[in-house]
Amino acid sequence: MTTLESSPERTAGRRPGALGVSVARKEDERLLRGDGQFTDDVDPARVLYMAVARCPYPHARIVRVDTSAAERLEGVQHVLSGPEVQRLSEPLGVLRPVPGAPRLPYYALAQDVATHEGQPVVSIVATSRHLAEDALELVDVEYQPLPHVVDVLAALEPDAPVLHPSVLGSNLLASNSDGRGDPAARFAEADVVVEGRFRIGRVTALPMETRGVVAQWRPGARELTVHCSTQVPHLIRKQLAESLRLRESEVRAIASDVGGGFGLKLGVFPEDVLACLHAMALHRPVKWSEDRGEHFRASTHGRESVHDYRIAADADGRILAMTDVYATDIGGWNSPFGSAQLSSVVFNGPYKVEDGYTERRVTLTNKTPVGAYRGYGQPEVNFAYERLMDRLARRLRMDPVELRARNMLKPADLPWVNPAGAVYDSGDYERCLRMAAERIGWAEHRAAPRRPRADGRLVGIGFSSFVERTGYASSRFLAKRGSQFGAHESITLRANRSGGIDAYTGVSTIGQSSETAFAQLVAEVFGTDYDAVTVHVGDTAASPLNTGSFASRTMIAAAGAIREASEQLARKTLRLAAFRLEVQPEELEIAGPLVRHRTEPGVAVPLAEVYSAAITGQGIPPGEDPGLEATSHFEPSDAAYSFGTAAALVAVDPETGEFGVERFVLVHDAGTVVNPKIVDGQVRGALAQGFGAALTEELRYDAETGQLVNGSMVDYFPPTAADLPPVELLHTEVPSPVTPFGIRGVGEVGTIPPGAAIANAICEALADHGVELDSLPVTPEKVWRALTSDKGVEQW
Repeated sequence: MTTLESSPERTAGRRPGALGVSVARKEDERLLRGDGQFTDDVDPARVLYMAVARCPYPHARIVRVDTSAAERLEGVQHVLSGPEVQRLSEPLGVLRPVPGAPRLPYYALAQDVATHEGQPVVSIVATSRHLAEDALELVDVEYQPLPHVVDVLAALEPDAPVLHPSVLGSNLLASNSDGRGDPAARFAEADVVVEGRFRIGRVTALPMETRGVVAQWRPGARELTVHCSTQVPHLIRKQLAESLRLRESEVRAIASDVGGGFGLKLGVFPEDVLACLHAMALHRPVKWSEDRGEHFRASTHGRESVHDYRIAADADGRILAMTDVYATDIGGWNSPFGSAQLSSVVFNGPYKVEDGYTERRVTLTNKTPVGAYRGYGQPEVNFAYERLMDRLARRLRMDPVELRARNMLKPADLPWVNPAGAVYDSGDYERCLRMAAERIGWAEHRAAPRRPRADGRLVGIGFSSFVERTGYASSRFLAKRGSQFGAHESITLRANRSGGIDAYTGVSTIGQSSETAFAQLVAEVFGTDYDAVTVHVGDTAASPLNTGSFASRTMIAAAGAIREASEQLARKTLRLAAFRLEVQPEELEIAGPLVRHRTEPGVAVPLAEVYSAAITGQGIPPGEDPGLEATSHFEPSDAAYSFGTAAALVAVDPETGEFGVERFVLVHDAGTVVNPKIVDGQVRGALAQGFGAALTEELRYDAETGQLVNGSMVDYFPPTAADLPPVELLHTEVPSPVTPFGIRGVGEVGTIPPGAAIANAICEALADHGVELDSLPVTPEKVWRALTSDKGVEQW
């Protein structure tokens, strides 16, 4: 294993906690002691518990709802059904609406028609969770099942049942396209055209902490306090205020510790609104914690799309044009965060494609809504274009590594605007490819005779090169797409009498180690000790307005705010210290717990004394305001693009299709690294989810019944640590020119390349059998079906 942390030159001469140095996480002390505070740990006095009745059909008219028996059960305090929710609230908002899509009337409870299994129909609050769930058994709902459609392509057929006929005449929620040049002309003149239809499976995020909410309403103060497991406290506050017809100032959202987000916990969900409505009606706290069964049916899913990809090339392997027309399944409603849009943004990957076209068809089906999930569209297109790159190499009898290198954008090409309008900032893509090829032993493998091992297995190596957009281009860019949030991040720094700095951020701590990284940046810029910085997270009442933690954007935006606020705080600190020491501020520097003279170390004053003087206003120079606090908001000039190449070595049994990933190499560039240990952890965590989506995870719906057939941990198979292949990580560092310190995002990279790299390796091993794999997850059964089919392709 090679990691950034293991490079001794990184830490030579650096003080503990400085930028680029691995340091133990601040979060670990409380989390490893079991002292974290997650939403389910919040138990206010007189708290009540909510349970939710859900539609058992994929598509059904709600003919009658009788809750009278449930209301008579002792312990039941309040019941909500569809009409009352419509009277009391507005439909749920969408933070990232699909451009051109109409707003659907998505209320917290189904109204006349439910459009997916698991959609909330009735909610009940009782003195205990089990009483509330017992009461659900007494609710009598008469359903009239309606025709359903659960296949994304079938939903677009003219005879498909339409989910929202009062709003749309079909199940096409919206269609968007981007492009440049004349792809049709390039295809007409191409020497070679490769194409294929690629299907990406539907998965679920499976955070360790499921969703949850605790709502408290103080009518006299008109204050709604909502503890929730969310990645975006300030955005939840906005959405709740809108849905509940409150002023934003009347809502306070708090997310202390969050047990994983992965994009799932973006935006408001029906249960959040329901808990608040109950709390406001009862004037008592109301709590709901999602169980795993609800998670599978009611939390938004991820991925699922079908891509029709084409690549045109000349006889030398130069790509002339690339197109991707795809349908993405959004389920029964436009989810609180909208559909994946990054497939369109990076559809050409790391390759220089001047003529290209991408078209997205966002499609409604009778399934749970799809929302953001780690990678958010990028693993999907990576699988398609990287499978086609290998197919093109075979058609041209070229080395697939050389084919990739020939078409990759070079450092001199960057910055470069791709056909979708995305600006790739900088990088050395080919270097990562060459490093991965060397590490996996590609040259030796390619030169060796193609023979099975003694056990009959065939060995193949596959590659997957990628770019990853991290962060957002700008708030102006988001405004054009109708997004209900900005691209900036913020921080408030406040000195305290103990000599430390309190940092307040609206960013939730979802496992991405933001407390540690934020403290490192404050210490780096301000000059104080890392341990002197305490980061307070996720309370809208205590933090400046911000955006939240998603899209690998936290550090690339927050770093700028931290730098500006730290510099502002340092300037005033030096002015106050200079007054006390009777020297000029420029003669001083902050060094750990002291402010000291740059050339006379004996002339110094503790930071605690300077802070105390500022806070009391006693002993500060004339004309200087008391207090020592700084707030900054920062927006990067553009998105930053991480990049890399993965290589997989796979051994396949050509008789049964069973295979094993024996080595997996990932060479990755996240720009300047704040904390190598955190970067390694982020990449490995994402790889685990990437391997799951590539090999074992897929939510399956029965076409006849419309039912989710594997909605439990018994029959849905996320990989455990023992299931993961050995991973070798290598990193390069090309600073981004568009972010402070040159930082790129890192949170989602591991989800992108595993599927394509593994499928390419299997197909390379079985090249003599003509096997092609075009769907995720890749399973031994699919390999066997491809081996035994007439054409060598898998049968969907």
